[in-house]
Amino acid sequence: MSPIAQQVGRIGRSPGFKFFLICFLILLLLIPLLIVAGLVSEREQRANSVQSEVSQTWGGQQQLSGPFLVVPYMVSVRIRDGEKWIEELQERRAVFLPEALSITGSAASKILHRSIFDVSVYSSKLSIDGRFEPPSMADVDPNARSVRWADAAIALALSDVAGLKEAATLTVSATGPGTAASGTDALAFSPSLGIPGININGIHAKLGPAKTAFGGDGTLQEITFHSDLVFSGSGKLTFAPAARETKVSLTSDWPHPSFMGAFLPVDREVSVNGFKASWRVPHLARSVPNVWSLADAGFDRFGPYQFGVSFYQPVDFYDAVNRAVKYGILFLAMAFMGVFVLELLSRESVHAVQYLFVGIAMVFFYVLLLSLSEHIGFFAAYAIASVATGGMLSLYVGKTLRSTSSGLLMLALFLLLYGLLYFILQLEDYALLTGAILGFTALTAVMFATLRVDWTGLALHGNDAAAQ
Repeated sequence: MSPIAQQVGRIGRSPGFKFFLICFLILLLLIPLLIVAGLVSEREQRANSVQSEVSQTWGGQQQLSGPFLVVPYMVSVRIRDGEKWIEELQERRAVFLPEALSITGSAASKILHRSIFDVSVYSSKLSIDGRFEPPSMADVDPNARSVRWADAAIALALSDVAGLKEAATLTVSATGPGTAASGTDALAFSPSLGIPGININGIHAKLGPAKTAFGGDGTLQEITFHSDLVFSGSGKLTFAPAARETKVSLTSDWPHPSFMGAFLPVDREVSVNGFKASWRVPHLARSVPNVWSLADAGFDRFGPYQFGVSFYQPVDFYDAVNRAVKYGILFLAMAFMGVFVLELLSRESVHAVQYLFVGIAMVFFYVLLLSLSEHIGFFAAYAIASVATGGMLSLYVGKTLRSTSSGLLMLALFLLLYGLLYFILQLEDYALLTGAILGFTALTAVMFATLRVDWTGLALHGNDAAAQ
């Protein structure tokens, strides 16, 4: 054999060359890991698509805003017509917020099944009570003319009106000194907010038929109102702090609430049987005036101040699998280093193709985890996938090195790796710190375990030459 061939053979058998070859294989396995990450994303998008499909038929995320007292009025404006100015009457609408608002209700949860996916939904019953002070148009626009009090309406915005399950009625009464009639009036809600050019879903009730709401001069008096809403939704239920003082009290049998938005509950009770929560929001906590004209701003100004609850799914296995894939390179490296150290301690050699088989099997662990999670849940899927993958690879390494003890050592290593990975996934906030400590510990262990390894292979070459 020529000296060059002998040199190439010596380099090929050196531990240093095998180490860099293993590093190359780990980088090569990034490709299937990225494919698995894409598969997880695709399945998650499919689950979100199913969630949207169910929401279209059952009811989507519900956002309740209002009620608002909307009063149309006319105002004179100067516009240019050619070379002259003319005055023109334009219709505008004033918005008055309640002086007090109290919302109490419940949300009964339910799990709907579509194909292999589960969707959490709820059915809500709300009781809405409040009071409007006598509206003063001078507070909105001092130049207002011919206020159309008879066309005033109480509007209630609901993000997905398709979720309404029963007809809604508004009960109003007025007890002010100028009230023309006593008693109460029941007004049926009509579709939409009743305001041209406003593309917000909701319902409204005109106050014209309510004789108790008007004084002897035809203006609106102090109004108390009540309404019951029955609707369905999914995912979230939020409210707007529409009154000078807004109180919301909500109960549900959903055991995993996630309170969200600009304001958290002042009181809450969460148990395995559900939750109770109450909010109290003063008008000073929001940068929205109590009266304004729709010519200046719309109802969407309450967007930043919404608050409520999300019907949170505590086990989002797509997120868990995706996070597990992100640790794939770290765990591939640790498994390969384990096989490499056992190879150094053994008289048998592990071929690069066999390392590649080990890596592919570890990548396929994530495919098993994803597919099983969609059917039996994340914990059971993780247990089955880790035992199957770890057991098979331990047997394979033991057969390759022709050593039962090596196989048992690899089994212990895989049990440790998959156990640590599950522990890291449960930590969430401390996952990065734990992963960093684990990686540093593993690197330190490999460095000192291979401290006396002849990475050049010169000693092995000398022994071969002496044997010849």
